[in-house]
Amino acid sequence: MKHLLLTAFLLASQASAQTPAPPTPPLDPTVPDAALQQLLMAGAGGQSNAKTLPTVIMRGKIISQTGQGLVIIEVNKQVLALKQGGALSLSGEFSHLSLQLSELTKESATIEVLPLKQTLRLQ
Repeated sequence: MKHLLLTAFLLASQASAQTPAPPTPPLDPTVPDAALQQLLMAGAGGQSNAKTLPTVIMRGKIISQTGQGLVIIEVNKQVLALKQGGALSLSGEFSHLSLQLSELTKESATIEVLPLKQTLRLQ
């Protein structure tokens, strides 16, 4: 009886040892691994949100007859006024970003996000 149980145990362990391991999925070369991601974030001031934009909502705009004006925006629940041609540094978790109102028309406002070099068009 002992030999029968021992034989059954050995056969079961051999069967489980012979099952092939599931193949690992191929690595995506466009996605940085954890070590590279840490290096990229360290180069961006160590901020984990270096590539993300805050929520920006246009609440209003004022345009004079000369074409100069300002836009009233809400950035993460904070109401701000941004003058045409002027820049505004953000505070808090997005302190590494600044907004610059580059163009203001009756239809839209174009805001550049520096240093990301991204453009927001608010209508």
